[in-house]
Amino acid sequence: MNLKYRIGLALVAVAFTFASCSSSSSKSSVLQQSAIGKPGELMLVMEKEYFESPMAMELYDLLEEDAPALPQSEPSLRISRVPTPSFQGSLQLVRNVLLLDIDPQRYSKVSLKYSYDDWAKGQVVARMTSPSPDSIRTYLKTQGEGLMNLFVRHELFLYGEVIGKTYSQKATDLTDSLFAHRINVPEDIRSQRIGKDFLWMSNSSMRSRHDLLVYTYPYHSPKDISLDALVVKRDSVLKANISGEFEGSYPCTEQNYGLLYRRVQLPDEEMTRAELRGLWKMEGGAMMGGPFVCHAVVDKKAGKVYVFEGFVYRPNEDKLHLIRMMEAALYSFRPSTIKSFDPATILSARYTKGF
Repeated sequence: MNLKYRIGLALVAVAFTFASCSSSSSKSSVLQQSAIGKPGELMLVMEKEYFESPMAMELYDLLEEDAPALPQSEPSLRISRVPTPSFQGSLQLVRNVLLLDIDPQRYSKVSLKYSYDDWAKGQVVARMTSPSPDSIRTYLKTQGEGLMNLFVRHELFLYGEVIGKTYSQKATDLTDSLFAHRINVPEDIRSQRIGKDFLWMSNSSMRSRHDLLVYTYPYHSPKDISLDALVVKRDSVLKANISGEFEGSYPCTEQNYGLLYRRVQLPDEEMTRAELRGLWKMEGGAMMGGPFVCHAVVDKKAGKVYVFEGFVYRPNEDKLHLIRMMEAALYSFRPSTIKSFDPATILSARYTKGF
């Protein structure tokens, strides 16, 4: 096990149903302090006696497991740990917090509650109570993916807040004019290429590139947004619309690497939404590649599938922050009638179990 956690005192300078969720937007309106910490940082708070316990090791493994569909190892979250009595002051301002309270006299089963903006704006605090460490270990076996979704979803929300305020208006207007849908993309995305039922936008950077695709195809049945159908359609659309440096080369899906597929449900969204993530590579050309994530939404009335995808090229460097930024943008895809993107919709997203 590759432990990446740090001592918290040095830090300062799918749908799963949880026990309860209390949003605290009213608190955020009066808070002056914003949450601290880099993207993906999490403060784990528990009694020091459990730091090296089997329960803690399994928790570290879960939270710091490699982020999915990346070409190199990057932890999903980066843990700092702190003993419960020391969790005060600046340590309470970290963007992601997980508090463990183990007490056989007070608790008979494991319970998880979470809330937002408790001590700082832009913070999620999850409180897990349990009668024993072994009970937590059992809980993680069945509910671990839901716990991970909670924190990753919050990370996407924080990226969503950024693109909700600063984004490329030109890209939003262009998507609207071509597809009668809007999407918020990072403001540095300025170049574009238009094809038949196809739009490719990019920041055109040579070393830290992030691109976004939007395209449509006819919808006939639920099979049209299955994993296999999305891959086949993706490869055919990219081959027809994007050429590589060498003649005959084009980007395609890396199928020798595990693809991940799940369904996503957003509040008040009647359309079916599917998610696919994996790696892309250049076929017949340069040694290029990286991660991608796409959402596909069915519009039964129009008889169309709308696909919107973010992909990243950043050789020899970490890519997780870039792909999460692009993933957050996918949640902003909406009909033209919805003028503004509300990033809080990400916090209410529910997922089927990923496979």
